[in-house]
Amino acid sequence: MTESSALHAGLHIALPELARTFRDPWWIVGSAAMALIGVPEIAPQDIDVLCSRDDALRLQAAWAVHADGDYRPQDDARFRSTFARFTHLPMPLEVMGDLDVMTPEGWRPLRVLEDAAVDIGGHAVRVPTPAEQQRIFLLFGRPKDLAKAARVAAFMEDRHVA
Repeated sequence: MTESSALHAGLHIALPELARTFRDPWWIVGSAAMALIGVPEIAPQDIDVLCSRDDALRLQAAWAVHADGDYRPQDDARFRSTFARFTHLPMPLEVMGDLDVMTPEGWRPLRVLEDAAVDIGGHAVRVPTPAEQQRIFLLFGRPKDLAKAARVAAFMEDRHVA
């Protein structure tokens, strides 16, 4: 199964549960969001879901048997959230409730300021706009995120030229 088909298959399975469980605004972020807006040659390894702390706790309760309790995210000193990773889908799903990012100014909550809806099997999935994805990757500041920000910038430039 390709990353793209695993992403879509994972979302097809997850979205009905997310719709039932979540009560607050939420977004797909990271590489999965890049793929969903059409950035070429993106191979997401997981589905990152940004949501409220309460929604993250609700999903943890609903999918408790599917949680990977041994998994620890990389750079956990740079990020803090109500986090869980679920591995029962074709692509792992990571939920981050009330994600904060350590910046030179201290801890800052991650807020999606601009988003758009992407239709996935009849479900409207919210993703940050390309410019917002670039801003988020720059805020994260790790080398891999800076590379993603550059890819999003190139994607936006290509769209304006075409």
